[in-house]
Amino acid sequence: MNRAIRAAALSTAALSLAALSPAALSADARAASTTGALMITHVRPNTSGADLRDGRQLNLNGEYFLIRNVTSRTVNTGGYVPDITSNTYGRVLPSYDLPAGAKAYVHTGSGTNHRDGSGWHHLYRGYARHVLPNDARSRTPDLRLKKPGSPDDNTSTGSVSSCNWNLAADGTTYAC
Repeated sequence: MNRAIRAAALSTAALSLAALSPAALSADARAASTTGALMITHVRPNTSGADLRDGRQLNLNGEYFLIRNVTSRTVNTGGYVPDITSNTYGRVLPSYDLPAGAKAYVHTGSGTNHRDGSGWHHLYRGYARHVLPNDARSRTPDLRLKKPGSPDDNTSTGSVSSCNWNLAADGTTYAC
């Protein structure tokens, strides 16, 4: 490419960048920055009562963890990865717009993502079995919430928040 064409291309690129307003640049930066926007605040790894009866899983939605949007803007939960050290937790969080400062219950079982009449948000993972360990005497479980695109690989890579517990009492919710 000759010098005249290269100079013209650089001039055009510079003018294009100058035309962008500072507001447009900062909006793009905010939208791209999701690391640390969500935080695990509580976990209930052991539902009240028995987990199984006659081979059927019971009260799957009684097993949950709570997340909080710690930003001053709405954050989409889609793609955040719950990863637990003692197993492969698997599924990413579903897409849901969580308002600034709001908390959401992330249930193990099935349901429709929604905000209830009391203002609580509920997300559902769709598992047909309990996935959070109740008894971790041999290995302390560490539930990590990882940024979107992180691997579910039982490592801390990509973690934005975590919570751990030992022996989980029946129906007890633990603060993180």
